[in-house]
Amino acid sequence: MSSVFELGLGENRVSVRLHERMKAQAFAPRYSPPLKDFEGAIRTALMEPYGPSLEQLCRGLKRVLVIVPDRTRVAGLKSYLPVLMRFLLDCGLGPESVDILVATGMHELAGSSGLPEFLPESVLKTFLVSEHDCHDKAGHFYAGKSSRGNHVYLNEKVAEAELVILTGSIGLHYFAGFRGGRKAVLPGVAAYDSICANHRLTIRAEEGFHPLCRNASLEGNPVSEEMAEILGMIPPTFILNTITDVAGKILHVFAGDPVKAHRAGCEALKKEVTVRVPGKADFVIVSCGGYPRDSTMVQSHKAIDNMAPILKEGGPMVVLAENRHGMGSEDFPGWFRHGGADQVRKRLASHYTFHGHTALSVLEKVARFKIYMVSNLRDEIVREMGITPARTTEEAINLAVANSQGDLSTYVFPEGSETLAVLE
Repeated sequence: MSSVFELGLGENRVSVRLHERMKAQAFAPRYSPPLKDFEGAIRTALMEPYGPSLEQLCRGLKRVLVIVPDRTRVAGLKSYLPVLMRFLLDCGLGPESVDILVATGMHELAGSSGLPEFLPESVLKTFLVSEHDCHDKAGHFYAGKSSRGNHVYLNEKVAEAELVILTGSIGLHYFAGFRGGRKAVLPGVAAYDSICANHRLTIRAEEGFHPLCRNASLEGNPVSEEMAEILGMIPPTFILNTITDVAGKILHVFAGDPVKAHRAGCEALKKEVTVRVPGKADFVIVSCGGYPRDSTMVQSHKAIDNMAPILKEGGPMVVLAENRHGMGSEDFPGWFRHGGADQVRKRLASHYTFHGHTALSVLEKVARFKIYMVSNLRDEIVREMGITPARTTEEAINLAVANSQGDLSTYVFPEGSETLAVLE
């Protein structure tokens, strides 16, 4: 008897039917119930945060900057942002005193037509909203030099503010350890070269990735530590971070000191998203969790990275990743034309770029596993990455099991981008 699973692909759900010899177990985060009164929880967090309340910090101010995540993040933004903005108005700030800056990092800008996709209409009508452009050199100021030698340039709106409020969600990040908190500044509103200098800390010359630049790792992680250090170069900061379920419903709220509140949130997240598996699987089927987690290949590859520790060497992995916005950058595909992981690793040691980093992460996985992907990308682009393309999950599974025999222990991950899978 075959097993059937419903998995996300873009904004759709698709049925995945497994072969009878695929002995399947599904693993997904067991999220806490969503907050019944998220507005009350947010206001409480703002009034009783880690450190001084937001009301105290706002007294006498004339210029506040609120940094928000871009469209690639599921953060509950449409739920929490109106509450935050009303709170600021209640503190005596006028709409003209509060600007909103979208932390795009190195992601593509949404443009004015794309902002309503993730920002509330009421906020767009009332407050000045702009998107950070990491390539706009005239729009940055020099914040200072980090202890690791990074000359940090940030969006000029940060320098103009008396208080910077960092918002977003806390989630897993494959080399910064966790999203949220300090990441809203670097890479969120930093210049391209400053972002690359930070992310370059993941690579130790030609040895490959730093062992502590990985999921759920903060202590000793040079990327995360430099991100936190940069907070000391800017005006006072206050964070409002959420933890959400896969539908974007808010489960927890953390506010206040950007280090203490973020650390508390990271501990809470681990309890939400960690799943324990009995051993390494013969076969893995993983969905990124649908849009926006599979919006581009840069985003989608995080699910592949998350599953690598629990798949047997040489095993097949079927990935559901729509990639409606393509690869994620124009220069990303070119890194797959350098001759494989060893060549890319050597090139990165002297010519680092973020998307070269992501390409290396993909190339290391395709060297270890047989990866099949259901997506909207052109077949030739998928093959260039070393991945086998498929139009349907049925086609992908048939290709993956064609040369295997006997029963296959199979793990299914409906929310691969947000799942921390660990061996028991």
